[in-house]
Amino acid sequence: MKGHHSSLRRTISGYLYLVPALVLAYLFSYRPFLKTIINSVSLVNFSGKIVEFVGLDNFRHLFADRNFQVSLVNTFRFALLFIPLDLLFCMFCALLVYRKRRFNGFNETLFIMPMAVAMSSAALVFKALFNPTIGVVNHLFSLSIRWFDDPRWAMLTIVLLGVWMAMGLDFLLLLGALRSVPKQLVEAAQIEGAGPVSTFLRVQLPLISPTILFIVTTRLRDSMLLGGPVMVMTAGGPFRSTQTLVYQMYVEGFVAGNYSKGSAISVVVFALTFLLVLLAFRFERRGVFYQ
Repeated sequence: MKGHHSSLRRTISGYLYLVPALVLAYLFSYRPFLKTIINSVSLVNFSGKIVEFVGLDNFRHLFADRNFQVSLVNTFRFALLFIPLDLLFCMFCALLVYRKRRFNGFNETLFIMPMAVAMSSAALVFKALFNPTIGVVNHLFSLSIRWFDDPRWAMLTIVLLGVWMAMGLDFLLLLGALRSVPKQLVEAAQIEGAGPVSTFLRVQLPLISPTILFIVTTRLRDSMLLGGPVMVMTAGGPFRSTQTLVYQMYVEGFVAGNYSKGSAISVVVFALTFLLVLLAFRFERRGVFYQ
């Protein structure tokens, strides 16, 4: 009997260690998520209290809103520019240093340094670099582009910041994947007469496809949640050309106090992100090789 009580006590004490994590998850994840869903189908006053249930009316008004449509297009436009550029640039950097050579350690350190910089700090630095009057970019390349006043160029500055911020982790992932490709396979391809490009496309690229899928999925999520760089660099301008869904959610919910609309945008962002991730994993069956 005593042994039974001792075993029960150990079992209960083990579950007690989960209580702090569960409480934190409920307070900061599950409860806000459920409250956001409830607010998205309700009329919420300026003090944050629910006035009445309105069903899907908030979503009907949202999708008919021209401002929301612009934000939706801008979010996908950022993703279509950011993800390929990030993948190509990080792949190029990883291919430069994946073979063991002298000073590669120094080069790898340079490539992963963006991981040590906070987003807000990097955004302020990029804002200074692309300043049309005192910025280094215009001065070095003898340009006269007004980066933050021209809708054609404003989104590009945010894309470049996103690539720079993401390159540290993505470079490390691709570098590790390339170095894990068996050398025998690469040497066999070279013996058969395959050149560097053919070896990469037919041997290395298929074997690192799981890593590429992970990067694409992660950056799809980040693209849908883009808000901080827009807030610091452009505030959605010029003419809403850089206004994204998350930034509009911030403006509607926290600036204008329209909690119903802000919550509806949050639910749409969650649904889009979830669907895109599912789509990426659907592609896994055809385009990803694990052996």
